[in-house]
Amino acid sequence: MKKAILFFILFTFSLLSQNITVDNNRDFEKAIQYYKSHKYSDALSLFKLIESRKENNSKISASSLFICKILLEQKKYTETETALKSFLENYPTSKYLDEANNLLLSNYIQQQKYLTAFNHLINLLNETKSVVYKNENKNLAEKIALNYLRSSDISKTRSRYEKNKIEPFLLLLEGKLLLQENDKQNAGKKFQEITTSYISSDEYLEALNLKKNVGTVQSEESVPVVGILISLTDSNDREIFSAREVLEGIRYAFHIYNSTNTDKIGLLVKDIKRDKTLTTQFASEFVENNNIRCILGPIFSDDVRTALKEIDKSNICLISPTATDDDLIQLSDNFFQANPSLTSRGKIFAQYLYFVENKRKLAVLNSIEGYSPLLAASFIREFEKLGGIINAKETFRSKSFDLSEQVARISVLANEIEGIYVPISDASDAGTILSQMVQNGLNVNLYGNQDWFLGKGFESSSTLSNRLTFDSDYFIDYNNPELKDFSGDFKKIIGLEVNRNVLYGYDAAKYLLTVMRNTDPTRKNIRYKMESGISVNGFHNNISFSSQRNNKYNNIIRYKDGIFELVEKYRSND
Repeated sequence: MKKAILFFILFTFSLLSQNITVDNNRDFEKAIQYYKSHKYSDALSLFKLIESRKENNSKISASSLFICKILLEQKKYTETETALKSFLENYPTSKYLDEANNLLLSNYIQQQKYLTAFNHLINLLNETKSVVYKNENKNLAEKIALNYLRSSDISKTRSRYEKNKIEPFLLLLEGKLLLQENDKQNAGKKFQEITTSYISSDEYLEALNLKKNVGTVQSEESVPVVGILISLTDSNDREIFSAREVLEGIRYAFHIYNSTNTDKIGLLVKDIKRDKTLTTQFASEFVENNNIRCILGPIFSDDVRTALKEIDKSNICLISPTATDDDLIQLSDNFFQANPSLTSRGKIFAQYLYFVENKRKLAVLNSIEGYSPLLAASFIREFEKLGGIINAKETFRSKSFDLSEQVARISVLANEIEGIYVPISDASDAGTILSQMVQNGLNVNLYGNQDWFLGKGFESSSTLSNRLTFDSDYFIDYNNPELKDFSGDFKKIIGLEVNRNVLYGYDAAKYLLTVMRNTDPTRKNIRYKMESGISVNGFHNNISFSSQRNNKYNNIIRYKDGIFELVEKYRSND
């Protein structure tokens, strides 16, 4: 009897919840129709009713935002401001947050409260981590400032953001307004402050040009600049967060360099948006601008390919921190590949096994999909060129989960080989390979590529797993005291955690800055110094270019008792 009553109560509660949800959805759609028909009073009453229902209601925040919209349409500015501030406080993680901030901004502008609107934008700029949102708000803030504010207004705002990431933008606006007010001397001082204290900022180059135009200082006309080509957004203006992480690593390297060196080096960043036309346009501008001595980026191989077509006949070099396609080196003598290409990785690892581990007889097992065949071919070619012997060559289909025949054939040669090179293109194959080797009693050294980082099944094949060594374009030692200090400072200044993307950017920029230091950084001298084979230690990998302009270094990683350990950052013979 008690169970029946409990079931009845739960069933009744479920029906009530479903009915409430249906009511909310139905009323919300009706309120939307009122809103679209400009029946604002009817819509407002219904949205307020929906907002008052606190239980089992997924339409509360959306209804609250529409209430704000209607109040603004009705020009009830005080009520709108109160409602929007309440929304921002109550729903700090809402997907409608940007829209609510834009409504608040519109509310201020409609009342001609331009300074309030400007300060609201500056506060958003100070807090945002979105590159797209930052650029949009900077454009809007500049329009408001130059059309409705005075330099003294900006000065008061700037006093609240001294030594802050937003200060160079405020200095630039203040200088522009001083020019409008015909105060060239003080305008020049603002531009001078940017070029002296904020050389890595987005505003540096514009400030430098403005300073020259007002004739205040001529001494920095020859300041070298590095151009950055990078897709921070795609063609639909969606932010590419990994690209932003790479860029922040680059920026931070320039920040450290310019903080500790008297000879400054500037940055000019162009978002190419995964667009061939933009890539070609900005690459051409960089070639024509003699102040730009080298190009960092792009990070995607197809973007690099487009840029190289434009710069190939010039004398400017381009270094990509991450692009790995093998054909890029052949496309232009101006290209330097900081992240080893797939072909060079196979070659470098073959040299390591031959010269360091003294291996002479190996088997190769690779999948027929992805980049596995390319790695295998490169490895075999170099290993045999050095004098090594490949006793067996076997292939398999990725995710087939049955390699018994291939492993059995290699097992027959177990006494004739010193290990197996197994480059995989899908981490899920690692567990299958280990399992099949255990079943066949094949207990030999296992060598692979960096996809083994993500492999599974190591614990169930512990003896064999402890014989695994592979190469990787990155290894991050989070126990390194120097990296710990770096990560803490980076997080404090940039607000991001250090990861491989950040370090790809940072290490490539550090390399280039080292090349440009203590020399006259002309385009020709930069090329000569990079071609000389200069080595620079990095956190994720070291960098030194071969005669083919490919990074000579790759990390050698060993798996031992559940931990990946760095054996060494191995430098190839060429």
